[in-house]
Amino acid sequence: MAHTESPPTWTQRLLRYGTGVLILALLAGALVILNRWLEQYSVADIRQALNRITGVQLLAASAAAAVSYWLLTLYDLLALRHLRRPLPYRWVAFTAFTSYAFSHSLGFASIIGATVRYRLYAPHGLGGVEVAQVTLFVVTTFMLGLATVMPVVMLIDPTALKALHVPPGSAFLLGLAALVILVAYAVGGFWLRRPLRVFGHAIAFPRPSIAVRQLLLGLCDLSLAALVLYLCLPPSDAVSYADVLVAFGLALVAGIISHVPGGLGVFDAIVLVSLTPAMPGNDVMAGLLVFRLIYYLAPLVIAGLMFGGVEAFQARRRIGGLSRGISAAISPAVPLVLAACIFITGAFLLFSRATPEETLPAPFDATALPLVEMSHFTGSVAGVLLILLAHAVQRRLHAAWVLSLVLLATGCASALLKGGDWPEAIVPGLIFLALLPARKEFHRRGNILRNPLTPSWFIATGVALASAFWLGLFSYKHIAFSDELWWHFTLHGDASRFLRASVAVGVIALGAALVHLVSAASRDPQEREQEEKPPGPLTAARRTD
Repeated sequence: MAHTESPPTWTQRLLRYGTGVLILALLAGALVILNRWLEQYSVADIRQALNRITGVQLLAASAAAAVSYWLLTLYDLLALRHLRRPLPYRWVAFTAFTSYAFSHSLGFASIIGATVRYRLYAPHGLGGVEVAQVTLFVVTTFMLGLATVMPVVMLIDPTALKALHVPPGSAFLLGLAALVILVAYAVGGFWLRRPLRVFGHAIAFPRPSIAVRQLLLGLCDLSLAALVLYLCLPPSDAVSYADVLVAFGLALVAGIISHVPGGLGVFDAIVLVSLTPAMPGNDVMAGLLVFRLIYYLAPLVIAGLMFGGVEAFQARRRIGGLSRGISAAISPAVPLVLAACIFITGAFLLFSRATPEETLPAPFDATALPLVEMSHFTGSVAGVLLILLAHAVQRRLHAAWVLSLVLLATGCASALLKGGDWPEAIVPGLIFLALLPARKEFHRRGNILRNPLTPSWFIATGVALASAFWLGLFSYKHIAFSDELWWHFTLHGDASRFLRASVAVGVIALGAALVHLVSAASRDPQEREQEEKPPGPLTAARRTD
């Protein structure tokens, strides 16, 4: 007789959805902190700070980010050597880069990382348990790096924790104690030679040579990632690299604990609070914005283009046998990767519409007002619809693929028409090019309105919408909101356009939630219970076709 899993209890359901509410509450708290510490600054102040960041800084930060991501690929390589399952480095690098590009942007690193790794490592013979062990190993390496960075900083510069009011002597002792624990981990393989049993599975303790490389890899990677942030900050003698390194480490810990996707708001609030005693808040926010573009958004777009490029070459039949094998191997991961790109692009469109235009090109006079109004509104609508469609794209629905192409083209065109904002048009344009050749991956016919969303998708959607709305309120906090503002139509009426677009976004999101509830009520209870199950490393990695 087949084993039948018992349905989730009310306690389990309450815990699952209560976790989502808690995450949104933590985001709200982080946004309140940001609002308080940025009270005296405006969007114009942040733009002035952005203008002080030099091209040399951007190139150096991009180079540091590239080296950091290269080190991240060595995490997976070391994990596979630890498991004695070596794979070609080019495939390991491709898999690791894709995994980190999406887990950095979307959060839920263990779930998303395991999902991407399973879909890309499975064709090379790795099973679900081995992929879970790889994921555990790389997460451990990351945490070890985080645990190594802080003690090293406290030993070298005990005053680096002054923002936390920790005395230098105490900081030095804490760093020394932490290093002793890390050394014990590194040499623990000499004594723990037998595998540990966890939930019936054997997990071998790393050999000392592997453990030492874990510590060094984690230390170098975290140091480089913090260097990216340091290079993104406007030039200042008041903040040292050690200050940024400590703030970066604390912010990462807070972001991980909060489980807010991408650490959005939480990470930024901790960095802001840690650095503002020595640096103006607008400078810190400018640096954080550039950091997220270089370290989060750029790798995500590159990963999407890599997948789309393979699909395009295969569609033109210009690839050989080896490349066809690569195409077949990445096929299971294409919907997930492109769905993540579409979600982030939708959020990007909402964020860009929440801030005022700096200037309008000369051709945009009063006669262009209807075009500007319509472009701003349609861009916001396209953004929220892309966010809502991303899950259907992951499920390989053909209709979702078609609609996503239409919305990406709409977002690209609206950016150009609302003021000739070609930098903003680049992101939806590139994702459009990545999605277009992947038609064969979206073969399922189905109703996109019957698209069951999991709690994690609800959380991510709520985080994106709430953050975009907060950004709009922050951008126009100097404007007195009144009833007349709703009917104010001028070329520079950005606040009015934001209000009207926010109502449309809210109505669409509320309508999607109601459709989901009605659809969920009409489904079979057993099917509904299966959909509510949290996506673990193995269940989430299963193909959806």
